[in-house]
Amino acid sequence: MFNRMNDSNPGERVVFETRPRFLANMKSTILKLVILVGIFYYFRTIIAAAIILQEYVVQMVWLPLIQGIFYLLLLIIILLILSIIFEILSWRGKKYQLTNQRVVIQKGILRRKRSSIQYPKIQDIEISQGIVDRIISAGDIEIYGGHEHTNIVLEDIPNPREVEDMIDRVMLGEEVGFKTQRRKTPKRSIIEEYDKKFKR
Repeated sequence: MFNRMNDSNPGERVVFETRPRFLANMKSTILKLVILVGIFYYFRTIIAAAIILQEYVVQMVWLPLIQGIFYLLLLIIILLILSIIFEILSWRGKKYQLTNQRVVIQKGILRRKRSSIQYPKIQDIEISQGIVDRIISAGDIEIYGGHEHTNIVLEDIPNPREVEDMIDRVMLGEEVGFKTQRRKTPKRSIIEEYDKKFKR
């Protein structure tokens, strides 16, 4: 993906490309996964408790308690699984790019959203990291433009201090991160190699 960019300006090259740090971006997903495992683990216990509770409830009023709890647990499981799948796809759909001209954010699964800010318009950069973010080396970079509502946020970006340094260096005009294209010499056939070595 280096040095390639869709809908790019003439002469625009990608300096750096990344996604949000998986663990930092998936905090709520991990919690949902823990709840899901807990429901699977205690499923029989919950149903057994519902059966005991059903015996007491039947004496007062008839309620399909066991069926209700079973379907409720099933609904919670389905919603959690769909939510986890959606969040993983959302993470896959996020992409951050630094080019030699601008900072670009792409988001979305079905509907793609792309926002960018040109380097000359950047007024300030702010990094914020929580305790967990510092442990896993992630954080948010908020880039402020010259006008109101021109801020963009790179959420849960890996190594935010390095990315901030890279933005600063590109703004100063340094050639950062570009891969030099090596010219490939065409391979010669065995006959051509033989001719080169033994014919004078």
